[in-house]
Amino acid sequence: MTELSAWLDGAAARVFALCATLFVALNVGAVMLLVMKRDRAMVNRWTARWLAANFALLGAGLGVPLAAKVVHVTVDAFSASRALTNPSTQDTEAESPPGRR
Repeated sequence: MTELSAWLDGAAARVFALCATLFVALNVGAVMLLVMKRDRAMVNRWTARWLAANFALLGAGLGVPLAAKVVHVTVDAFSASRALTNPSTQDTEAESPPGRR
């Protein structure tokens, strides 16, 4: 289970970093294009697509790490509850009083 948690943490970090990089690149590119062209018609044409791309990047950049954290917590809770319901024989021997083994 720890391998799954480690993989989820790594994947979430990579997705967040990629989305943050693309978000910055998209907005810097849009500002540069706006400053260079100064075309109001272009702004009107591309605003909806630009907003959609921003929302998609924000959703993926925040949603994937959040979902990975939820899965991570769920796996940890499941592992902990499973360990409580199925203790190993070594654990029960250590907890039982002497003479009752």
